[in-house]
Amino acid sequence: MQWFFEDDHTAPVFTAQQHIESKKAEGAIQALPRRAVVFCLGRGLPVLEERYETRLLSQRLPGFITYSPVYAIKDREDLCFLDGGRGAPQGACTVESLHALGVEELLVAGLCGAFGEEADVCDVLLPSRLLAEEGVSCHYLADPAWAVPDLPWDLEGFGSFLAGRGFAVKPLDTVTTDAPYRQTYFKEARWRGLGSAGVDMEASAMVNVCNYYNMKCAVALMASDKHPLTPYSPAWAWGSTDFKERQDSFITACVDWMLQTP
Repeated sequence: MQWFFEDDHTAPVFTAQQHIESKKAEGAIQALPRRAVVFCLGRGLPVLEERYETRLLSQRLPGFITYSPVYAIKDREDLCFLDGGRGAPQGACTVESLHALGVEELLVAGLCGAFGEEADVCDVLLPSRLLAEEGVSCHYLADPAWAVPDLPWDLEGFGSFLAGRGFAVKPLDTVTTDAPYRQTYFKEARWRGLGSAGVDMEASAMVNVCNYYNMKCAVALMASDKHPLTPYSPAWAWGSTDFKERQDSFITACVDWMLQTP
């Protein structure tokens, strides 16, 4: 099915900007800093509030399928933090709203399931390509098979920073899916054959929306679980004994990287 048409030059029926304008009476924020950290994991904002002195910029990001409050860190007005939601539609709508509010660069920090032989729980994957097996990207691009982030900085430097915080960093490609219960052994073997090692539910859509609007973007995904490689491998299980502590450290490392990066 084709959902994007090269000769369609008509305007959307309503836009993120119009949605934001409609919220003016509710006191919605009208502009954000040019850089953002978007967490696609539940502990993101709680860790931010626990470990940093934060200031609330907005009670709720205005837009379609958005709900997150938006924060800044004291004395850092160039950077904001929020939760991007769950799944490709909500992640894409978050990026749309951020773009309408002036954000030009973002780091997507989330979780993924590891299905590659070289990736394990608590490893951090830094993909340079993301296979789009979600439907959102098909509305933005004619051929969205691989989402390639327009990086705001060198992934190698980011990886070295995370490694210095004690993480096993893997420069491995990932996949985004809409259907977690259809990650069959056949499909995951095919993904491995294409060079991917982790799967999430938001990142490729968020990258492709960023690309559509010429926004800079990078993705960091911490492996939350390890998928069995065959039906005869040890059964699927979530996390590890120290996963919560490692996840919180990952969130902190992402924040600190953005605080030190111009």
